[in-house]
Amino acid sequence: MIKRRTFAAMAACVAAAALAAPAIADDYGTERLNYTIAFGPGGGNDRMSRTVVDILRTYDLYPGNIVVENREGGSGAVGFSFVANNAGDPYRLTSTSGNFIGTPLVSDTDWTYADFTPIGLLASDAMLLVVRSDSGYESVDAFVEAANAGRVTIAGSGSAGPERVTAELFAQAADIEFEYVPIGSGGELVTALTSGSVDAVVANPSEVGGQLEAGTLVALAFSDTARSTNNPDVPTFMELGYDFSFSLPRGVVMPGGVDAEVQDWWIETLQQVVETPEWQEYLVTNGMSGNPIWGDDFGAYLAETSARYHETLVSIGAIEE
Repeated sequence: MIKRRTFAAMAACVAAAALAAPAIADDYGTERLNYTIAFGPGGGNDRMSRTVVDILRTYDLYPGNIVVENREGGSGAVGFSFVANNAGDPYRLTSTSGNFIGTPLVSDTDWTYADFTPIGLLASDAMLLVVRSDSGYESVDAFVEAANAGRVTIAGSGSAGPERVTAELFAQAADIEFEYVPIGSGGELVTALTSGSVDAVVANPSEVGGQLEAGTLVALAFSDTARSTNNPDVPTFMELGYDFSFSLPRGVVMPGGVDAEVQDWWIETLQQVVETPEWQEYLVTNGMSGNPIWGDDFGAYLAETSARYHETLVSIGAIEE
């Protein structure tokens, strides 16, 4: 877990680390770095990617020029395909998201997560189980008791996205049944919950942050393996005895076939990125949890997340085995 520091201490630490850059061939970094964003401008993946690039530039962590290009289309399929088809190129990076896992599962793509070199998970995009503060559900156990006593409804954005997967994994772990209500956007989710149309929502922390702070809504549990760095008082489902976790990767990968030395260079470089105050501000502003994972461990995380996502989509009938 990232330790929070003062701005001055953090900046000094990063500046010193930048002088001790990872060892690699003397000429690495002299060529142009191509950073592909697989989505359009202004979205979550775009904001994360440009934050990373801005930090690389601000702290001179990459010696050469950096060119950022949006290649949107097909829920990430176009941009990720472009990067994957440049196998072995040590000057290409892209940022992952939920679609990096989900799109190959529901669409016929020419790539999967396994066609990339894993660098690092920089932030976790996990979900909260949220209820109204006056709902009477003071804990997850209380919600489970209500589900066992009668019908409960849980809403989330979309019918086969991470909210649906999280709700299903919770139901399986708690051995309950529920009615799932797919709703279009975060604002609509909040409206459905505050109006009493549904009993609970599964939502990204950024979608409900204002209402949680105001006290109109209460978060009962978090779906990551560790507590959120932005909502440290909210326990994980696993802490509460519900044996599951699910989050989506806000990370960085390169094309497959990149030399191990280049992979290590970027791991050490991005370890400096996540220690900056700018990155800490990004996490807070966007409701992300900062629990980094690096290299092969990140690769294992991608494999596990993909397998769980696939299994759940099959179980709810969204895709076939």
